[in-house]
Amino acid sequence: MLARLGLLLAGLALAGAPLAAAAPAGAATLPVACRLEAGRVVAAVDLGPALAPALEERLGSGLTGTVRLTVTAAGGPTTVRDYQVRFDPWSEAFTVTTSEVGSPSRSRQVAGWPALRRLLAAPDPFDLGAPAALAEPFTVELQLELDPVTPRLLGLTREQLTHPAGGPTAGARSLLGTLAALLLRPPPPEVTLLRSAPLTRPAPPVAPR
Repeated sequence: MLARLGLLLAGLALAGAPLAAAAPAGAATLPVACRLEAGRVVAAVDLGPALAPALEERLGSGLTGTVRLTVTAAGGPTTVRDYQVRFDPWSEAFTVTTSEVGSPSRSRQVAGWPALRRLLAAPDPFDLGAPAALAEPFTVELQLELDPVTPRLLGLTREQLTHPAGGPTAGARSLLGTLAALLLRPPPPEVTLLRSAPLTRPAPPVAPR
C-alpha cells in the first residue's frame, strides 16, 4: 500500500515543478499563423520559446507525464488537448498518446528528446471555428499545463490517506498525517498563459478568372 501511495504522492509533487520558460510580465506572446481550411479558421502555434529546458528532465523521468494545451479565441470553441508522455529507458524513446474531445486518441513513438521537443513546439493546428463567429480583430489564448492534478487523483489520494489498507505502523501514520496537511488541499496550478497579437480573420482564396 505504501508503495502505491508513494506513486500517488510523486504524481502530486511533480505537478508543482516549473514547465515553461519564465517570461517578463506582458511578454508572453504566442506566435500564431491562421488559415482557412474547409470553411474553418485553423491556427498553427509555435510553443518553442515557451518550453523550459527543465521539461526534458521532467518528461524523461520514466513516469507518465501529461502536457495539456487549452486553446480558445473569442467567439470560437475551446480545445483541450492532452499529450501523455512516457519515456522508455531501454529503447531511449518516448511514447506519446494524444487525446482531444471529439477525436480518437492516437499513440506514436518519438526517438529522443529533440524529436519530442519538436512535436510539442509545433502541435497540430487548432480549430478556431467559423470565420463569422470570431471577433475582428481577435486573439488566440493558450494555457499550457504540465501534469494537471485531476479530481480523480486528488480523490484517490484522500482515500489512501484517510483509509490506508492494511493499517500502516504508527510512524507511517504520523508521516501520512503530515503529508495530508499539505496534500488534501488542491495545489496551486502550474499554468503558463500565452496570448497572440491581434489577428484578422483570414480571407477566402480568390478564385482564378
